[in-house]
Amino acid sequence: MGASLELNKSKATLTLSDIICLSEKRRLILSLLGKNEYSIDELTEKMNMTAHSLSPQLKTLRDEELIILKDGVYRLTNIGEILVKNMSHLFETIDILEKDQRFWFSRNLSVIPADLAEQICNIGNYKLLEYDISEYMYAVPAEFCDNFKKSKNALCLLSIYHPIYTEM
Repeated sequence: MGASLELNKSKATLTLSDIICLSEKRRLILSLLGKNEYSIDELTEKMNMTAHSLSPQLKTLRDEELIILKDGVYRLTNIGEILVKNMSHLFETIDILEKDQRFWFSRNLSVIPADLAEQICNIGNYKLLEYDISEYMYAVPAEFCDNFKKSKNALCLLSIYHPIYTEM
């Protein structure tokens, strides 16, 4: 009896946040399954891993009822779907902020309207262009103009006063 109590005490209980946040493999599996259903072979190919290395993660996700295996295909459960829809926004935001932490954390983001700040994850793949303002007081850098012309959509938030834009 004492041995079984010790065994139960040592077995850690995972919370949903542990399941998602503590394993990049589990997070990637959930993200993939949020887009499509996959067999083990398809998952191993997409993740460039062996079935042996994915099996413990798949077991955890199945045990916690976030995914199911039916007819040889893994798919999200209803709870898994809810989590994936919400975790995508969080982790895409984290990816954006981690890409250029020095830039993001040195800025006062409180001036960005809340509804716009909530959509920071939609920036996607970006390149940070930093210029010495004294060099470009009256002209826009060519690289910025070239990228802007290539864009399908563009939203700008500028905090620059330019003397030629004095009239509203």
